Amino acid sequence: MPTAPLVILLVEDDDAIREISAMILEGEGHTVHTAPNGDEAERWLENGTADILFTDVRMPGSISGQELATRHADMRVLVASGEVREQHDWLSPRMEYLAKPYDRKSLLAAMARLAGQGATPGRPPG
Repeated sequence: MPTAPLVILLVEDDDAIREISAMILEGEGHTVHTAPNGDEAERWLENGTADILFTDVRMPGSISGQELATRHADMRVLVASGEVREQHDWLSPRMEYLAKPYDRKSLLAAMARLAGQGATPGRPPG
């Protein structure tokens, strides 16, 4: 089931994964802003707003995906990792987990589940 267009901040250090994921999401009508690491994502979030934070866990830089996700736990967060979910006991029940490697179908299903959580605090629905 398609979701209403969302603004997504995609944080991924692997160029190919970042580009393909952005293409998939943009193909569904979403607006996607990308960052190659947590530091750039944090700078973007200082002035930008997103409906969903979609982040890898392990990335170079001073801010990991885990730190980024926990700092912005008030947002809807999708965490991607090549490790099993149980290795990430810091994940809150509100966060979606996406195992790598993932495909188009699983990415869009995770986004749809997050979209169903309602508006991000401070933002109107839709």
